[in-house]
Amino acid sequence: MESIADVISYIKYGRVALLESIEALSQREMTQIPVYDTWTIKDILAHIIGWDQRVIKILPLIVQDMAGQVPGVDVESHNRQSVAAWKDRSLAEVMAALEVAHLQIIDILSGIDFTEIDRRHDRNDRVITIRSYVIEVMVEHERHHAAEIELWRKALELAIDPAAVRRTLEQSRANFMDLLSRLNQADGMDKTAIGTWSLSDLAGHVADWEQRIVDAAYHIYDPARPQVPPLSNSSEEADWNEIMAAKRAGKSWQENYEDLQHAQQAMDHLLNALKPGDWKLRGPYPWPDDQGTLAELIVQAAEHYEDHLPDLKNLVAKKGS
Repeated sequence: MESIADVISYIKYGRVALLESIEALSQREMTQIPVYDTWTIKDILAHIIGWDQRVIKILPLIVQDMAGQVPGVDVESHNRQSVAAWKDRSLAEVMAALEVAHLQIIDILSGIDFTEIDRRHDRNDRVITIRSYVIEVMVEHERHHAAEIELWRKALELAIDPAAVRRTLEQSRANFMDLLSRLNQADGMDKTAIGTWSLSDLAGHVADWEQRIVDAAYHIYDPARPQVPPLSNSSEEADWNEIMAAKRAGKSWQENYEDLQHAQQAMDHLLNALKPGDWKLRGPYPWPDDQGTLAELIVQAAEHYEDHLPDLKNLVAKKGS
């Protein structure tokens, strides 16, 4: 590194390695599955934000030849505090803060002379430089986490069990369809059956999402096929649900039920075509700000059935009482 531009390029190299290691991971993979101990990807990123913020505080002190005033730090306590600070914040907020802190460090470095990078400073009877105490530590820290995440990702992919995923979908679907079969056609058109929805509305809603998931899965399977236009946020998702319900309002219970069966058949046709390696393919999901493996997308389809089981169980129980 012979210039500040080289130093900044090196810092960016460490950050690129980190970001590439989490590329295309799903919201669930980023926020729910531990990489090690109890830390998820989101926690690791919060931990890195904490160290970046420390760098932002201490860099000016070192540049001003006040390295002796750089405070000591209890590493474990600092890590706990950094992770806790972002525990209740969204992944999007963490990602934004990660970028802001990184850009602040680059901005500070851009404003100093290159000779400062290797200038020797005394800190508690130890000689440090910006290169040794900040730059190298930052980059190696991020590359270390990137390597760990890559190994974790490989383990996740090896753990994908296509047969188990398919059984999960089939069982959830069977539970849903069994409950539907216990209700008659009059129940199907009752607008007070489930909130403001009839069973016909619910069947149509599940059919729409099943088909949307199938279309998204086909794009992951074959990127030459069109991508499902993503919904931009949860509000738009709710609006989409109501719009689709309104479009289906004129359809009979039988028509919506048959549409659901057709969507399920389309799903089965796709799953029958998949080879073992296809389940690991990654791509965009048909809801806001998410992507991941084809296997997890199918699990999400199963979970959508599960989400609606309590309402159906309550309705069946009410009709039976």
